[in-house]
Amino acid sequence: MNPHFCKVGKSRPYLNKIFNLKDLEDRYSRFIEEAYNVEQTDISLSDILFHEANKLKQRILNLKRSKLKDFDAMF
Repeated sequence: MNPHFCKVGKSRPYLNKIFNLKDLEDRYSRFIEEAYNVEQTDISLSDILFHEANKLKQRILNLKRSKLKDFDAMF
């Protein structure tokens, strides 16, 4: 195995992207709406969209929890 093809530990996530809570909520609602619209025609696409929406929902809830903890730490 050539070491120059191995990217384990060399790639880093883009930490410069700051997710705005309002943008995430808008994306979540668009995923849910799109999943509902294609539910009767393409169930597999609908499942994927619902799954992505659930991942966004978890991210939103984690952001809300972290903001509450930061707020509590101020006092």
